[in-house]
Amino acid sequence: MPEYNLCSLSEEEETEMKHFFTKYDVDENGMLELDELQKMFANFNVIALKEDIKAFFERVDTDQDGTVDYDELMAYIEQIMAEKCSSDDVLDAFNLIDEDGSGEVSHQEVAVAMQKADVGIPAEDIMYLLEEADLNNDGTISFSEFRSLIFGL
Repeated sequence: MPEYNLCSLSEEEETEMKHFFTKYDVDENGMLELDELQKMFANFNVIALKEDIKAFFERVDTDQDGTVDYDELMAYIEQIMAEKCSSDDVLDAFNLIDEDGSGEVSHQEVAVAMQKADVGIPAEDIMYLLEEADLNNDGTISFSEFRSLIFGL
């Protein structure tokens, strides 16, 4: 069975984060200012008060220079992931669904598991969720994709 590290991003996820950071670094100075961060939140449809975004900004801006660089953002994300993944619950859930131990689960395996768990989500909504989670459209959900689905990364 493959080994997974719940507390770090995969290379693919790191590349995606770098892409998003660069996309919102409009002035291309390698740092996000508060207004750039607000645009990022808006584009992700995060509804937050300006005060909340400012508080988040100040928490992530560890060197207190009025900007958030990529390393600060990644350190914050890694801290959040470490807090969220301090237990093996997500890995245990994935392994329960991954009955054959392949390290990937089919859409059907996830749908059956969710129906058995009686989560109260209609089958068509489950299938939509799975299609969204299958980032590389290969018909299976890797642990990385599963983790992203659970953590909303």
